[in-house]
Amino acid sequence: MNISDIASSQFVWAILCISLAAYVLREMRKDSVSRENNLINLYEESRVESKNREDKLMDHLERSNEAQSQTATTLEAIQDHLGKIDDRVGSLEALAKKDNDKR
Repeated sequence: MNISDIASSQFVWAILCISLAAYVLREMRKDSVSRENNLINLYEESRVESKNREDKLMDHLERSNEAQSQTATTLEAIQDHLGKIDDRVGSLEALAKKDNDKR
């Protein structure tokens, strides 16, 4: 059996095709694993960024709540002062009316 007989036999070509297919599949697997690792890293980075963003938003929300609480307290104090002013004005009006009625 000479080299030309071996090269023209179907057995050799079948082995070459199977070897090529195995090589292609192995390379595709390497690429797939590489892409998967990149996606996992991207996901982890995204989670860290999201956590930082959430922490900042929670800090801002807490500060906003404190500011709203202070505003509510101030408005209550203003309402109390306005009530007292209204009572004083009412008292002054009553006194003025009594003075006008006496005259």
